Amino acid sequence: MKKTILFGLIILLAACTRQQLPHEQLLSQGWVLSGDTLDIHIPVEVPSVVQQNLYDAGLIPHPYYGTVEEDLLWISDHPWRYSTRFNVDQGLLDNDVVELVFEGIDTYASVTLNGQPLFEADNQFRTWKQDVKSILKANDNLLVVDFPRYDSTQLALYEAHQPKLPEKYAVTRKAPYQHGWDWAPKYKNVGLWKPVKLVAWSEAKLENAYVVTHAADDKMASLTLHLDLNSMVAQEACVELKANGRTLHGFLFPLEQGDHHKMFDFELPHPELWWPNEMGTQPFYDFEVNLVIGKKRLDTRTIRTGIKTVELVQEPDLYGSSFYFKVNGIPMYVKGANYVPEEMIETWINAEKTVKLLQMAKDAHFNMLRVWGGGIYPSDDFFNICDSLGILVWEDFMYAGTMYPYDEAFLENAKMEALEQVKRLASHPSLALWCGGNEISEGYYNWGWQQSLGWSEEEDQAIKAGYDRLFEELLPMVVDLYDGTRPYWPSSPSKGWGRPESLTQGDVHYWGVWWGEQPYEVYRDKVGRFNSEYGYQSYPAYSTLQKIAQGEPLSKDAKVIAAHQKHARGTRQIDDFIQRYFPTIQSESFEDYVYLSQLSQAYGMEVAIEAHRTAKPYNMGTLYWQLNDAWPVTSWSSIDYFNNPKAFHDRLKTLYAPVLLSLDQDDHQVFVTSDLLRDIEGLLTVSVNDHGNKLFEHKVKAQQKANENKKYEVKGLREFLLNVDKQQVSVTLELTEGDTVIAKRFVIFSQNL
Repeated sequence: MKKTILFGLIILLAACTRQQLPHEQLLSQGWVLSGDTLDIHIPVEVPSVVQQNLYDAGLIPHPYYGTVEEDLLWISDHPWRYSTRFNVDQGLLDNDVVELVFEGIDTYASVTLNGQPLFEADNQFRTWKQDVKSILKANDNLLVVDFPRYDSTQLALYEAHQPKLPEKYAVTRKAPYQHGWDWAPKYKNVGLWKPVKLVAWSEAKLENAYVVTHAADDKMASLTLHLDLNSMVAQEACVELKANGRTLHGFLFPLEQGDHHKMFDFELPHPELWWPNEMGTQPFYDFEVNLVIGKKRLDTRTIRTGIKTVELVQEPDLYGSSFYFKVNGIPMYVKGANYVPEEMIETWINAEKTVKLLQMAKDAHFNMLRVWGGGIYPSDDFFNICDSLGILVWEDFMYAGTMYPYDEAFLENAKMEALEQVKRLASHPSLALWCGGNEISEGYYNWGWQQSLGWSEEEDQAIKAGYDRLFEELLPMVVDLYDGTRPYWPSSPSKGWGRPESLTQGDVHYWGVWWGEQPYEVYRDKVGRFNSEYGYQSYPAYSTLQKIAQGEPLSKDAKVIAAHQKHARGTRQIDDFIQRYFPTIQSESFEDYVYLSQLSQAYGMEVAIEAHRTAKPYNMGTLYWQLNDAWPVTSWSSIDYFNNPKAFHDRLKTLYAPVLLSLDQDDHQVFVTSDLLRDIEGLLTVSVNDHGNKLFEHKVKAQQKANENKKYEVKGLREFLLNVDKQQVSVTLELTEGDTVIAKRFVIFSQNL
């Protein structure tokens, strides 16, 4: 009874409050970009980066077109200054605290306000802020951000680090891909790549608020409200929680002076569950959080989330150990790709293009994307779109392809970054897993850094201990404390693709076809428990190549083609596989050759995906490399920079469909691989055709359980195919339920084209 009365008093108190909410002032206008020793003074708006500003001002050519990359590398090794003069909004200085907030600085910078130093930034992935009320004036404030020579700064830090690390970018918390990758140029951005603002508040403030789901079914959901609060003094506080406009709870608690993280558990009866694409719908709850002290509502936040649970199941079995996801208690076969940043110039990323890209993924039956650890943490827009489309996100922390420093300063910086990103993303129902980074454990054990860099045994032990502190202790600790509902995976993959156990446990990046130059058919033998990277290159759309060539004649040997091929063996390997799989087709033009490269890629990926899916439940996930490009380039993507789908992406609409029909290449029997969460009572029809003439037909009753992969014997098919020229016939597979076609597939034996 006392709890009921207390709760009622809290709700009544909240209803009678007056508002005193934080006051924000964006500092987006009136900036000037200048370059030391250069006669450059460009008016700019923030967010921005120098490369974007120089292009917009007509001082450099478009960084994506032609062969200009080498001519633009000087930009990151030149000092730059952003400066602005501004007046403070009326009433803002009446607050107790006025914080200057930089949501993103890329990367090393010194910040001064009215001539007084504020801080030195050194992490692209963090928010930087400071109370500046004592420095601010009502009018004519001068804010200056100085960027030193990035390349020189990074090199000095790298040279000072002992022992030497595999990559120079290891010492800098900046997007690794900007330092050059086998699909990316060396465009190291400099600038204020996210908004700058003033935030004024009094008494207390909600720094952050998010909701996570611990357990849920159709009867009850158990959730936790996480709050970050800052208070000027010790005082009693009340947090009012509403869901979809209805008051759920009121929480009274003592709020100490300073910064605090608070957690409040609550339940929601009869919740509507959020499901991945093609497993169900994506309903949302809008939670409103109000911070009330005395009779004043000091702050409010709205949290949009969906209610779902996710587990990573790793259980010993006859083969090794399973690796699969359960969503809302249901095993899920993962179908998707790896996602890289959509631009080299990050300020050019926009929600409109992201919507189109991710809608193309949804239309191809994706249910997960892996955000690769060599890029940037995606924006809230990206996650909001994934939330609405039902696309789960495997989120790497931004570490890739190297060992990292392990001094206390670096680890503290890494901790602050992780705290911010985990808290920012935890409310998104699309978030499925946190991963320490990309190919770091594999690199340590398999890539020979110890020998190539001459580490002593003592240095090797120190570096490995540093790896363990960051990826086995610090990052999982942050995930556990500030999320606690998503699994954590230290490094993708867990084992290198050359080791037998990579196919029997954990996730695998199988690169034996591209890097090892083995034939596509090897994919049938190299099936892991979860294939999280694999792929083969092709050219982008011919129209894309025409745009970047700007009138230059196109051919395999054109300079512009070479400038947009970042893998040393790429052009030769594409050619080798075209000759291997299309020996009788002579391309009459480079445009034909470009399309042949896409057909080659599509066939190889078809072999791989079919092998993965027909191995279900041994294999429970396939994420190819890569969905998209960061600029116009020859790469492993299925969608090029201008959102043109390649032949492979069009084929995914069959390969990733909820029901896949496959002809086993060895015994010529038929797999029905279903991801549907219902049973199938249908009819499987198999026919062999020769130029429109039906030569063979057999029907099999198909009784398929929910979420099942099953092979059906088609009597007489094997014997029939042994006695015909398979190059002259095709096989049609069709699964029907009554008059409804559930799935259909055409098989052509000359490379399944």
